[in-house]
Amino acid sequence: MNDFVLRRWDLEPYPGDQAPPHVHHRSDEAFCVLRGRLEVLVGDTRRVLEQGEFLTVTAGTTHTFATVDTAGAQVLVVMTREVDELVQALHAAPTDEDRANVWARYNSEVVELSGHSSAPE
Repeated sequence: MNDFVLRRWDLEPYPGDQAPPHVHHRSDEAFCVLRGRLEVLVGDTRRVLEQGEFLTVTAGTTHTFATVDTAGAQVLVVMTREVDELVQALHAAPTDEDRANVWARYNSEVVELSGHSSAPE
């Protein structure tokens, strides 16, 4: 990963995925669990990461993540500036239409999985 950003996310317990399944077309992203456990969907496989474990999601791969502990999780996320800006813009977007435009602006998109329900990132 070149030109990356490190962020610590303190994720509250949440029923289901913290973000809709999505893909970043030009950007990698990595998750390292500092506390708790994090379930990560990569492609069509879900894996639970324990404290101290990490996983890299390469550009073009469908992914999402979910907290699996009642106490939530603390995660160090390594991402490109583009993904960092995407996350910030999604949190600021007031409507579904605005969020759809944000995904496209940052070379990413939500991916529909059959039989899957999720919450917005």
